[in-house]
Amino acid sequence: MKNPILAITLLLFLTNCDDKVKNGLSPFKDLSAVTDFAPELSIEGNTYKGSFSDDYNTFYFFRKKAPETEKYIPFVSHFINGKWSEPTLSDYFDEENSYTYQLKLPNKEQLVFISNMKMPNDTTLGKNSNYNFWKTGISETGFSDPIAFEYDILVHNYNSQPCVVLDGTIYFTSDSPDWRETYSYKMDPLADGYTKPELFNAVNHWRENKDWRVFEFAMSPNEDYMVICIQDRTLETFSTDLFISYLKEGSWTYPEKLNADINSTETENFPTITQDGSYLIFTRAFSEFKIVPTSLFMDK
Repeated sequence: MKNPILAITLLLFLTNCDDKVKNGLSPFKDLSAVTDFAPELSIEGNTYKGSFSDDYNTFYFFRKKAPETEKYIPFVSHFINGKWSEPTLSDYFDEENSYTYQLKLPNKEQLVFISNMKMPNDTTLGKNSNYNFWKTGISETGFSDPIAFEYDILVHNYNSQPCVVLDGTIYFTSDSPDWRETYSYKMDPLADGYTKPELFNAVNHWRENKDWRVFEFAMSPNEDYMVICIQDRTLETFSTDLFISYLKEGSWTYPEKLNADINSTETENFPTITQDGSYLIFTRAFSEFKIVPTSLFMDK
């Protein structure tokens, strides 16, 4: 190129473009309010929780196979040229089973998910178990064969809504087989696997409030606050909203409802806090992904 000024201008333009769109979170760099996230991945009545790769350019999520069924399918989408690609099936998928809650482990090429595949330690009759934890390795060619988390205390429970923090600890929700009890648990990472799940009683304690129905929660990457899904039975709308609790002096504060810009008369749930701590992503009415900077609601 003979014109040096033109060459420099072009270089600056390309550099600035690169700065603006580095990954799937880049478009929200200057965000100051709740807005849509990945509308190309949202489906009315069929939008559920997702998880990012470490570089935020891959999104792992799941959908119902059909509106009238309780069968779920795992998908992967990539952020390419400023938009999320048409989802493809996770290649560990098997038509005989149902798959939910894909969760990328930070700084590891591993994916944890929940499925009703038959557990090795499930001695009951039938080809499927309840929904339990499995893990698979991630490579350029796909996923490795899934390996079960064989915890006898949870094998018959409906396990759901996992989140993972920076050190690899997994928090999740577990319903008893008869659906009468709901508990929160945590699993600490080992060199190769996880410890036996332990009750996470900070959240379980809030279930003693008879005016509340406490569902899932998302723990912050540094475990200093969490966002909880709570249905307030005293309200006419009877929808689930997002609340926040902070860890202060070793104790969790009583949950407070996040502001009206985040909550609506619809159901807000499936919260995810990005591993850089910058954003909260959630769903509204099981139909839309929403994103909001955590700086807008963090305790000052």
